Amino acid sequence: MPSTQAYDVVVLGSGIAGLAAALAAHEAGLRAVLLEKAQSLGGTTSDSYGLVWVGDNHLMRAAGEPDSRDDIIRYMTFLGGGELDEERMRALVDHSPAVLRFFAACGIPFRLVHGLVDHYVGVAPGARGAGRTVEAELISGHDLGEWRERVRVPQDAPYFVTAQEQTAWGGINNIARWDQDLVRERRARDMRGKGVGLVCHFAKALLARAVPLVLEQRAERLLVEDGRVIGVETADRRILAAKGVVIATTRPSCLIGRAEKRFDLGPSQKSDQPSRILLARCRKHALDLDSNQPGYRLRLAQ
Repeated sequence: MPSTQAYDVVVLGSGIAGLAAALAAHEAGLRAVLLEKAQSLGGTTSDSYGLVWVGDNHLMRAAGEPDSRDDIIRYMTFLGGGELDEERMRALVDHSPAVLRFFAACGIPFRLVHGLVDHYVGVAPGARGAGRTVEAELISGHDLGEWRERVRVPQDAPYFVTAQEQTAWGGINNIARWDQDLVRERRARDMRGKGVGLVCHFAKALLARAVPLVLEQRAERLLVEDGRVIGVETADRRILAAKGVVIATTRPSCLIGRAEKRFDLGPSQKSDQPSRILLARCRKHALDLDSNQPGYRLRLAQ
């Protein structure tokens, strides 16, 4: 008989989406737990540059670099190529600055990436120079204590420098001309930046708040009662979620398939169609999955 645990929110996946969801849930006064199927935290975020693109962010304003909402919308519309969701795009434009401030207030130290401009600056309407792209400051793996070895670190990648430094030093193809004394010093201190640095900062914040981070726990199925998701089941336990389940995994295919069977979705609602599959409804909270193979998007909504 599997053991049973109870929380307000269960988060699946330890990339930046899952880590951010767990931290936000805790700050909202909810009891959260994060489950990761692998032996280490980070997911594909650890392999990324960890750059965050936010127009009109608070760091730009503090630096006296104004940004225009109209310009941001024009640029994102250009990037969308006629395929973007207008409502979601405007939600991102309007709310992302506050989200960045929120996580900064949680102790995540962000910085502007000077020298990194919008990709289509000089070409696309609304594009601008540096300011909209931010990154997390470097962090030492030693700051995580016993969790230092439990964060996935990319192999053969210069994660010990910031994106700003890498840009200023001529890029990855110029690595032989980087400051080798600084590189050795950073390696000796296990300094981490880019995606893995972002993961480490969020992990540190969660550990400081005693939010449980559970490794090697793969969610096998969603627990459903009276038409709503009430938790998840792993190989050895049932974990109940009073408020909701956040699926922040790379490929929740097993859960999608089970959801189709569980809710008896018709042919037009199967996961190979560009339709919205309702995976979880907990009181006022719902987790929607927009599924259009091979990609998908998750949205936590009320």
